[in-house]
Amino acid sequence: MIKRLFWLTLGFGLGVFVSWRATRAVRVTVERYVPEAIAARFRALNDAVTERQMAIRARRRRHMRSVS
Repeated sequence: MIKRLFWLTLGFGLGVFVSWRATRAVRVTVERYVPEAIAARFRALNDAVTERQMAIRARRRRHMRSVS
């Protein structure tokens, strides 16, 4: 049982680490080769999505306060 738990934990940790490194490598490569104009559009889109998420969370908080 201990061996299985050890290998399960090791495999999970290795999987998380490899996923994190791969994501980072892809992000760095994309940032290197994407033209600045397109990168600016992606940043603007990311900012808009973040702003929308914050608005939704605020609306949910207001709704939860009014319900309780």
